[in-house]
Amino acid sequence: MVIETGSTRVTMRDVASVAGVSTATVSKVINDRPDVGAEVRQRVLGTIARLGYRPNAVARGLRARHTDTIAILTDDLEGIFTNALMRGVEEAASEYDVSVLLANSYGDAEKERRHLRRLVDRQVDGLIIMSGNRVRPRSGPALPLTGTPYVFLYEYGVSEPVPSVLPHDRDGAAMAAQHLINIGRRRIAFINGPASWEATGERLDGFRTTLHDAGVPLHPALVQHASSWAPEDGFQIADALLASIDPPDAIFCASDDLATGALAAVQERGLTIPRDVAVIGFDDRSLAVHQRPPLSTVALPLLEMGRVAGRLLLAAVQGAPQRHELIRVPCALRVRASTVGRA
Repeated sequence: MVIETGSTRVTMRDVASVAGVSTATVSKVINDRPDVGAEVRQRVLGTIARLGYRPNAVARGLRARHTDTIAILTDDLEGIFTNALMRGVEEAASEYDVSVLLANSYGDAEKERRHLRRLVDRQVDGLIIMSGNRVRPRSGPALPLTGTPYVFLYEYGVSEPVPSVLPHDRDGAAMAAQHLINIGRRRIAFINGPASWEATGERLDGFRTTLHDAGVPLHPALVQHASSWAPEDGFQIADALLASIDPPDAIFCASDDLATGALAAVQERGLTIPRDVAVIGFDDRSLAVHQRPPLSTVALPLLEMGRVAGRLLLAAVQGAPQRHELIRVPCALRVRASTVGRA
């Protein structure tokens, strides 16, 4: 067990020699064993501090069958949600004084397999397997992880006996719809994202159910699917809706990007937001608060999702049983001037 300080390698044997004790006694002090007298303990601790000795965490972990290290394996390091998710994991890990490694498979199964093999060889205590851009089902890890706990984040395993941490998209959309109802809107349009995305189905379901429960008519012509999440699609669909004989008095967009396009369409027609048309988005990306007017939106709980996934994994590392479950973390409503601002 060694550590290098500058050009000097300070070993446990060095500490024992200077303190006048055995290496076994030094080991007991380092591991906070009770069978060491107070005077000897203080002498060893003082020697450790004076020599600048630090125990080798890897070697200690190997003996204790853990390394105080977990890993995040993502398929998209540049995904728009990746940083917030990873930050949440790191915050949870710091509560346990655990380090976090990062690997990116770029969505390639062979790269994922190679990363997993290396991480298992390094004896990481557990893994978080994370999508960086969209919720979707997936098969198990590309390499069997027998004996190594793992958790899915922002994606979910179909049948793996581990938890998956997801946003509660349905309830988030329900909050947005209820907010528009609460401010008196009754002809509410919904611009959804591409139908192939799972989140679009969840958000549409929350929107429809909320309008139905409130007795607000759902006009089929006001529910539109964009071919992409781009602002240009939001602009084109919103512009067509506003040009209709009976235009909407509110537009709920399934993403902030779509909503920025809708805001531009409303303003280009000389209408006032929110007096004539209220607009609300989804995701709470950094761009939302900088719109004119600032965009009301539903915040994805990315940071909290990362924390939840990290805590679940570290509990499993400590022996807590795992099971197949979808854990949906609640979204939050961010009300800004695009729905309740001054006309």
